[in-house]
Amino acid sequence: MVPDDRSGGPHFAKFTETYCRHTKGRWAGRPVILEGWQREFWWEALEIDPATGLRVYNEVVLGLPRKNGKSTIAAAGGLYGLTAEGEAEPEVYVGAAARAQAGIVMGQSRAMAMRSPRLLDHLLVRRYYLEAPGSGGIMRALSSDGGLQHGLNPSWFIGDELHAHKNPDLWIAMTTGGGAREQPITVGITTAGIAEDGLLGMLYAQIHSGSTGTIEKRPGLTIYRDRDAGFLGWWYGADPDDDIADPAVWLRVNPASWLQDGRYLRQQFTKLRDRGQLIEWKRFHLNMMVGVEDQWLPEGAWAKCLSSLTLDPTLPIGVGIDKGQTGDLSAVVIVQRQGESLVVRSRVFPPNAATGHVNTEAIRQHLRDLREAYPLPAMRDDKTHRPVPGPAFAYDRWAFSESAETLDDEGLNMVDFPQYAATMGPASTITYEAIVNGRLAHDGDPVLAEHVRNTTAVLTERGMKVTKPKKMTPRKNDACIAMVMGTAMAMQDAPVVRERRRSRAMSF
Repeated sequence: MVPDDRSGGPHFAKFTETYCRHTKGRWAGRPVILEGWQREFWWEALEIDPATGLRVYNEVVLGLPRKNGKSTIAAAGGLYGLTAEGEAEPEVYVGAAARAQAGIVMGQSRAMAMRSPRLLDHLLVRRYYLEAPGSGGIMRALSSDGGLQHGLNPSWFIGDELHAHKNPDLWIAMTTGGGAREQPITVGITTAGIAEDGLLGMLYAQIHSGSTGTIEKRPGLTIYRDRDAGFLGWWYGADPDDDIADPAVWLRVNPASWLQDGRYLRQQFTKLRDRGQLIEWKRFHLNMMVGVEDQWLPEGAWAKCLSSLTLDPTLPIGVGIDKGQTGDLSAVVIVQRQGESLVVRSRVFPPNAATGHVNTEAIRQHLRDLREAYPLPAMRDDKTHRPVPGPAFAYDRWAFSESAETLDDEGLNMVDFPQYAATMGPASTITYEAIVNGRLAHDGDPVLAEHVRNTTAVLTERGMKVTKPKKMTPRKNDACIAMVMGTAMAMQDAPVVRERRRSRAMSF
């Protein structure tokens, strides 16, 4: 294809309407017609400087919530760079954090090409790449886990889901590798990630606080322009002060027309809220960068769980133990499952005013007392699979390992529960669900309430994980951490203890 006298965004729009076809869903087979917001983005991303006849920007980032058509416009952009700019031997690369994801994005580009007879006049569709024989061009996938990609000479690079890139190596290799090209361009299209993390954290900070460019704020959209550096960032996302439950906020940050009736977004909000995954809601559907400063519980949720329910000595319990550092208090929290409810009781052990140390023997004795008061087994022995009498005591090995060994030798069921995402993530989510759905019952203990207020959550690969916010480090949340561990223990299926029947002599 040879470009006509138009250039930049209008030429790109004409290309998509003429050559590109949707590959999935309700519009499969139809031409790709850019929506108004997409046209405005591409008009600016591909803006031509009339003084030079070249593009103004060579590095562009578009941040969007999920389901706003990122993959479609990414695939169309790559095909445009391969076939429509008149570049000699164009090299177009689609990059993702992992090889599998890169293959998925490239697969959509191949499918789009195969649906368009007019594109097939110019392309050869190979198994893993596209070839443009007329120009000697190629389009293929790269992944950041495949080693550095230096030595390539990209004319276009499409970076997919930048939040998953653990380091900026691939991005740097692509943005610095087009020196022989007249107007190379890198376009990153992504959903939000974890603040201050990896490549996206760096780019996000530049878009929202860059010092050398200009920032334009619109409702639901931040645009950063640095024409001298050739960098452009468009970020659709909610502000920290926005009400994440407000449908008006949802619609502002999700520009696609097919989401404007709000039905899909309301379904997602309700589902994620009820599952204790509001952090995921903020990240994936409001495109908010998340991190340790995210509030764990909705306002008022803990207060609504005040209950007159008490512990039942005829039922098993789970116990969480958070041993504080020097100068910190320690906490032991009991959690008991009573039908659908979780009854919680907390006890804290303050440090000695003179030494700063907690009386560890007092904690150990409290645990022994709990074993006597609640003798029913909470779990089975890992080796024998037999019920172990008494509670399941979850502890963090970092601060309580020596005491745990002593108590284990005494027959207490001590469970090593490290503060990793793999353990604390699911436990935090279960506890959250119980609180927001009103199934957790507490007695209004003021210390536990304060520690719950002092707790935030960080998004991990295993869901939310409760933590202590950086800006509130002096405040304590030990009892809340212990409650989460105790909940994990209480939610296990307690073994059924059956009495052995006496044998009876047969009667005739």
